[in-house]
Amino acid sequence: MFYILHNMRCFLKVVFSSSLLLIVSACQNIDVSKVTAADDNTTAAFKLLTKSSHWQLTDVIDIDFQAYHTQGMVKIGDIFYVSAVEKLLPTETYAKTDALWDFSLTRTTGKGRGWLFKFNSKGKLLDKVELTNGDAFHPGGIDFDGKYIWVSVAEYRPNSASDIYRVDPKTMAATLSFRVNDHIGNIIHNTDRNVFVGTSWGGRRIYQWQINFDESGSGKVTSENWSANTSHYIDYQDCQYNGINYMLCSGLQKYNTPTGTIALGGLELIDISNKQPLTHHVVPVAQYWDKQLSLNNAEMTVAANPFWAEGTKENQDLNILRVYYMPDNGATSKLLVYDVTSPFLPHNN
Repeated sequence: MFYILHNMRCFLKVVFSSSLLLIVSACQNIDVSKVTAADDNTTAAFKLLTKSSHWQLTDVIDIDFQAYHTQGMVKIGDIFYVSAVEKLLPTETYAKTDALWDFSLTRTTGKGRGWLFKFNSKGKLLDKVELTNGDAFHPGGIDFDGKYIWVSVAEYRPNSASDIYRVDPKTMAATLSFRVNDHIGNIIHNTDRNVFVGTSWGGRRIYQWQINFDESGSGKVTSENWSANTSHYIDYQDCQYNGINYMLCSGLQKYNTPTGTIALGGLELIDISNKQPLTHHVVPVAQYWDKQLSLNNAEMTVAANPFWAEGTKENQDLNILRVYYMPDNGATSKLLVYDVTSPFLPHNN
């Protein structure tokens, strides 16, 4: 199959076969050398995006159930799964700490319930499972490894502890697989290196674990290491495994400016082929929604909530990135669907 992206100044031809992806380029304004045979459709499409990429909102889907505060999302076929926290009693902060090197606790536990919801492309709830274990009730970003959905459920405070569940996407049966001593906000399974990768509160520490599982799915941590995140402009909200040895993360950070506070969103592709994860490609997310989800008045970036990204073929087989976000206002949620294209695609000229 041949996919040709071109304009007056450049062209890109990508040749896919069952075992090889070849790239021929005469484009001067984008680094196509970042795309390799190790990429799947998602990472290949993402690596071609820039800050000038065009984001088009193609659909807004109403969610017909109470999704609480949404956290992580995966899409399997036409079915979506989203993790969420139901907050019953807020935490109270009683001390300050350095989020990287100081592992002390600074908040009360609060109370709540953790959920994993299953729904279709029309926003209709199909199933749900509660993932609450005492003070651990805050699910984070989730990942699907081809067999199981992996969900981290932590205490709702930095430097605490987390339960890692594996969930059968068909039956929604959940198994508490292993535990770690930190707040893990995202969990992914690197199936190529057979290691699990997780990020701490805000994504400041990036962990890697090797796990020994028994027949029941119960796991024991056999090795653990963490590295300081080398990227600092956003905190990660949700991550998934993509391509070979890549983790794609979405998140945000709020900044104080002379004219007020702004929320900056972003997407980061992280190389996790070694013990030291390295940021590979970064794209800003300047899409916003308001507290009423009217999508008119910008108050919060969509990257504050879970996401899913997939490469897709549209517009005469051009490879674009389709990104799903699921913002909430604490009472209702909507599923937003964006098509994101490189600035040199023909229909953007």
